[in-house]
Amino acid sequence: MIPRYSRVAAIDDNEEHLKAIAWGLSQAGFCPVPFQFDDGDLLPAPEAPITGMRIVFTDIHMADGNLANPKLHAGIIIQCLKKIGASGPYALIFWSRFPGEAEQIESLIEADGPGTGLTPPIVYGSIDKAMVLGADGSGTFDAEKLRKLIGEQMEKFPTLATAAHWEMRAAEAAAKTTDAVFLLTQVQIAERRTKAWEGLLAFLAAEAVGPEVAPRSIDAALDSALLPILEDQLSFVSRTSATPIPEAHPLRVALSVSPRPPRPDGISFARLNASYLIDEVGAASPKGEFERGMVIQLPGGFINSGPFIRQFGKEKSDLIRAEFLLKDKAMTAEQAGQLTLHVVELGPECDHVQGKVSTHRYLLALLVPSALISLCHSKKSGYNNLSVIDVGLMAFKKAPQEEFHLLISTRCYMTLPPGSTLGGLCRFRLRRLSIEEVVHHYTTHARRPGVMRFKS
Repeated sequence: MIPRYSRVAAIDDNEEHLKAIAWGLSQAGFCPVPFQFDDGDLLPAPEAPITGMRIVFTDIHMADGNLANPKLHAGIIIQCLKKIGASGPYALIFWSRFPGEAEQIESLIEADGPGTGLTPPIVYGSIDKAMVLGADGSGTFDAEKLRKLIGEQMEKFPTLATAAHWEMRAAEAAAKTTDAVFLLTQVQIAERRTKAWEGLLAFLAAEAVGPEVAPRSIDAALDSALLPILEDQLSFVSRTSATPIPEAHPLRVALSVSPRPPRPDGISFARLNASYLIDEVGAASPKGEFERGMVIQLPGGFINSGPFIRQFGKEKSDLIRAEFLLKDKAMTAEQAGQLTLHVVELGPECDHVQGKVSTHRYLLALLVPSALISLCHSKKSGYNNLSVIDVGLMAFKKAPQEEFHLLISTRCYMTLPPGSTLGGLCRFRLRRLSIEEVVHHYTTHARRPGVMRFKS
């Protein structure tokens, strides 16, 4: 069952019908978010798509006088779903006096939705308004019947319910993190409690990313400050609040395949690695080249320039050959053109935390097409030297068929003065665990770990 107090969207052009479904959802244990479709738009119109809306109830006919135009009605529903934020797995339940038309509307959404950028629902359902409001929609409202019908619909989506339970546990961990930090204040006088809490959050934000950086991005500073507690709370909530998975649950059935569940068709190992190891959206970080773990493609004007030679001591081809190519491999000019030099931002974490970055430090990296990885790696001898670490086989969203390896040399780095930028292209960001693996490898060569400490 979808967890209690989950947010559920409801859409209708009839205000009374909207109130009915919203009230019924609340009585069934959900947090309804109602939207009235009026004059071609939703009221109140969401300022931005709403993340995590897993159930959407919608009327079918929301354009007056056009009952015989199913394509129009499907288009309106698609428009509404995109505004609400249907970008992940969600169920679409038609709440209509004409449930017999649901199948046709479903087909039109499946056919037309993807072309508009809509992520289609993973499942559909329907509820007959007449069973609750009477045949003409003006009868006595049967709240108990509506609760029962909603419950029957929710029971059809066990895998969606399991995902929603995980999201609920994550939200619970975040709430407990706020509680744990607030309880540190221990202020007895009511008028001072808010000030003490605000002061503690400001102190933690400044300690996490530095007093100069924190005011420019308070949300990101609080993320860094509260993450250690959040991770601990999440592990605790996951152990104590796990929802029992019944024997007939689709996930349990899928996990019963021997020797292990197969990887779904169309999802490559390279795309999985990219999703887990890197964050492509993170390339747009407001910190840009100074974001820890940012992978930056060196600009063409910098490569082989005087500053490039001073930083690395060699021109590009000699540098690649010395750091990454196996000794017995020769590289053609065409192959060299396919190997792109990058750097990975690796300012020591203690500097990031205290906001005292004396220099910007970047590790040298090479993006290698998978077809050329044999130039840099062999099963017998491994990589060119022990300092090289392979982030993994990856494929990017814009070109999922093209696969790459990101090789990082943890002994070859460059430094820049504070505030200096390369002007390179920020390609993606290594996720936290990925950059920690690189740091661990790096410290065996450079011996410069950094840990957040509080000082009196």
